[in-house]
Amino acid sequence: MAELEADKEDDGERGSDPLAGIDVKTTEEIEVPKLLIDQVLGQEHGAEVIKKAAKQRRHVMLIGTPGTGKSMLASSMAGLLPKEELQDILVYPNVDDKNTPKIRVVPRGKGKEIVDTQKVEMRKRVQVRNTFVMFSFFLIIGMGLIYAVQTGKFEFVFWSIIAAAVILLAFRWMMPKEEAMIPKLLVSNYGRESASFVDATGAHSGALLGDVRHDPYQSGGLE
Repeated sequence: MAELEADKEDDGERGSDPLAGIDVKTTEEIEVPKLLIDQVLGQEHGAEVIKKAAKQRRHVMLIGTPGTGKSMLASSMAGLLPKEELQDILVYPNVDDKNTPKIRVVPRGKGKEIVDTQKVEMRKRVQVRNTFVMFSFFLIIGMGLIYAVQTGKFEFVFWSIIAAAVILLAFRWMMPKEEAMIPKLLVSNYGRESASFVDATGAHSGALLGDVRHDPYQSGGLE
């Protein structure tokens, strides 16, 4: 009877202790899965949905109370997306309408190359333009100085300086800003092995997603 009672006590202790029967001295001995999706506990069904959605490149809406693992599931989905399909997003200025910039999508890593290439070309154009402007500036002053020496009318030196300054300001004002024409790298996946994850939360579902008006006839508010 004493042995049976002792066995029951041992079974009760093992049932209350999740690590009963496992010889673990430190946490270093516990094997942690490499994939974040395999580290999720208590959301087995959600993990399967995330795996399937990542494979099919589908969207998943996670709505629930805080602390249920939504952010971890979303972050693990970002790690499951194939890196071959990652993309960079470039924003180009629109000359016709500044409020509607042009968007360009390129393969992963190409966005940084495009921006760097255009920056180098921009520096070359600016250098050539500045050289031409300064050459014109000193040429006008030099011509005024030569004319003043030949004619003895040294006021032409003053007028040549004013003319050169006006032309310099006109060039500065008329020439477009090269820096403004360089595209902005909105999303860059350069050197990344997995998709980036941005955690956006709100006080409630409506604060994040906005209020959706019920429109069964799809009239768009024109009824």
